[in-house]
Amino acid sequence: MGTPKRITYFISSFVQGGAERQLAELIKGLDRARFTPSLVVCERDDQLGESLDLDDVRSLDDPLFPTPWGVARLARALRAQRPDLVHTVKGLENALGRVVARGVGVPRVVASVRTPSLTRAQRLGERLTHRYSDVTVVNSVGIRRTLLALGFAPDEVAVIENGADLERFRPLTPEARATERAAWGVTDDPLWVMPGRLSPEKNQLAVIAALAALDRRGRLPASLRVVFAGRDSLLVYGRRVKLEARVRGLSSRCTFAGHVASVASLVGAADLVLLPSWYEGLSNAVIESMACAVPVVVTPDANADALVTDGLEGIVAASPSADDVARALDRALDLDVIARTAMGAAGYAHATRRFTRARMVADTEALYERLLGV
Repeated sequence: MGTPKRITYFISSFVQGGAERQLAELIKGLDRARFTPSLVVCERDDQLGESLDLDDVRSLDDPLFPTPWGVARLARALRAQRPDLVHTVKGLENALGRVVARGVGVPRVVASVRTPSLTRAQRLGERLTHRYSDVTVVNSVGIRRTLLALGFAPDEVAVIENGADLERFRPLTPEARATERAAWGVTDDPLWVMPGRLSPEKNQLAVIAALAALDRRGRLPASLRVVFAGRDSLLVYGRRVKLEARVRGLSSRCTFAGHVASVASLVGAADLVLLPSWYEGLSNAVIESMACAVPVVVTPDANADALVTDGLEGIVAASPSADDVARALDRALDLDVIARTAMGAAGYAHATRRFTRARMVADTEALYERLLGV
């Protein structure tokens, strides 16, 4: 078969997030007989707790990347690792990673863009540097449209959908589900979960407003527990969300759990998962919820790739506005156990058919082999 090709991945860190989780899944699934992966990070911050089986991990110790010394350390790391291919992930790591990789003579470069909503700096970086990579991988047709509008050629963008860890995210046994729910202080009471960092695009403020509107109408069960499972990505926004919950009298129903290490168990124990985002790429959280056989509430903006068919795997709100989120949650409250179970079963069938880690890894390996000529 020959000597395995050396692949270096470059990402900011392994804080909890969709792009980080997908990269971890890719590295874990990579065929070590054909590829030898290594890693460069801007800072050693690992909230995923992943065991990636890597012999060479280098940190730039540059949380404010790109600084001049961070860029210089990246060049030194790539020269030392001598990869056949560099795969950069997200943001300015793409823009600077492409240029530095080419500058030190890396033969092939792949980048990944994971969100359709790029900052001004990220748009400029992608526009100016995308031709330094052979291919840019996206996980959503919505992101592909964004990049084509920035000037990418169609053959420069490859869509490879996410793959879920279906051993980790799967339906819980009745006993495991009861144990997890008890740990969160609920038994037969409704448990809704909103995974993801507290940030404007995830739209937690609309959820709080929607819950308050339902409460005023007497539609919100007194025993309902809504767990927000995610770190504060913007401190001011996170504080505002929590303040709104208190001011609107929802403190007894809303739990802000921060980073949850056992998020798969929490999602599996839920009756409903909420993801009414203003925008998403291909949402890991939606896929993982379906893999756990839990119905999902999404918005069209979080559903560009038709993850959820309204009324089948979950409920699609008309928009991310608080009023439309409230209408979607009102519909969810009308679901009985039989309807929720049927939605969960449909989501499970969809996720396990379309979003396997093996398929995502195989598609990425095929891309590497095409670029490397093996």
